[in-house]
Amino acid sequence: MDDQTLRHAVTEELEWAPHLDASRVTVEVRDGIVRLGGVVGSLAEKHAAERVVWHVRGAAGLVQEIEVRLAPARRHSDEEIAERVQNVLRWDAQIPDARIRIKVEDGLVTLMGALDWQYQREDAEARIRQLEGVLGVANEITVRPGAGAADIAAKVRRALARHAELDADRITVSVDGATVVLAGAVRSLTARRIAENAAWSAPGVSAVDTRLEVAR
Repeated sequence: MDDQTLRHAVTEELEWAPHLDASRVTVEVRDGIVRLGGVVGSLAEKHAAERVVWHVRGAAGLVQEIEVRLAPARRHSDEEIAERVQNVLRWDAQIPDARIRIKVEDGLVTLMGALDWQYQREDAEARIRQLEGVLGVANEITVRPGAGAADIAAKVRRALARHAELDADRITVSVDGATVVLAGAVRSLTARRIAENAAWSAPGVSAVDTRLEVAR
């Protein structure tokens, strides 16, 4: 797919997405790398635009430069945002909120602490992105390395092989301590993210180093 065709596909997919105003988002493509610009009214909209690109065939990478500008009625004080963040985390049964510390400054929420699983780290960030008034989320939560991680590589390889969206034989898996290193090629940005999530799902993993290229 050439750059012009890819740009047209991304633009159409943005217009199709119900969760954002595509008229305010700009799209540029160079060598398969999609650059998103423009302005949206919430952090949730910005992330929705990003997810669109992941699912477009031919996109080899993404540069996210969309700016979030809140309407006056949707702006809130840092104190109010902090209170909402604490309430959201407290009521989520999957997230051990007692292990998470938060800081809010000019609408930017920073999450800190240590959790046992990557899905908990991602869920915490996803919940905060949906809150009105939040301009950005800096996720500094770490994942604790688990015990008995000697067979991490074998478990990750089996997880990759189970996914129909992946060509598992094109992905190499190596482990350095509790860090999984993924290398090789995948068919799309979505496949790249699936491979990352599969690696994070193995018990004992504390970090994933992704070196996967998207084959155009």
